[in-house]
Amino acid sequence: MYIKAGAFSQAMQPLSVVLRKRHDIARGLARFRDEGRLVEKIAASGAFALLIALSAQVRIVLPFTPVPFTGEVLAVLLAGFFLGRHAPISVGMYLGMGAAFGWFSGFVGFAAFTSVTAGYLFGFVGAAAIVGALVPTNGGLARTVVVMELASLAILLCGAAWLCVAFSMPLAEAFAIGVLPFLIVDAVKVGIAATVARSLAPGRSRIA
Repeated sequence: MYIKAGAFSQAMQPLSVVLRKRHDIARGLARFRDEGRLVEKIAASGAFALLIALSAQVRIVLPFTPVPFTGEVLAVLLAGFFLGRHAPISVGMYLGMGAAFGWFSGFVGFAAFTSVTAGYLFGFVGAAAIVGALVPTNGGLARTVVVMELASLAILLCGAAWLCVAFSMPLAEAFAIGVLPFLIVDAVKVGIAATVARSLAPGRSRIA
């Protein structure tokens, strides 16, 4: 019994270190976003591009919509928060890697840019820019949630607009299959992204 307790204590040590150092981590992230060198931010943009690519592999296809559920929105929102105005660079890198290496969810290479999901891919750029521009690292949770929700809606509206333009789909149908099925799931993603972002940012205890 004592051996198990000791093993558990050792296993929890890394988490304890993170919790003790969370304020230092938060300050470091804030300095990185606001004062980091361009080279560092480009490198970080590449890292987030890889994160978005990995999240794209989380894919759930449902019979009532040709657009799959993926993890990309969550990664894009986090990129917007942590990279600030450089976040669209990260999404651009992801789009470039997807075109070159076929990392997009369910489509290979440039074919993704003419598929039913192309509008959402373009919307990722705008969403990253919205979060990066409107959410300060020292803001409150409520503002973070509101801005991220607006960014999420921007993605969905871009996707629906693309369905209308590229596939001559009636607006009502595009909204029904390209927006409505994702509202609840994306709201959950927003909640997760905002919570993670605020847990690693100054002022996270403020609800303002």
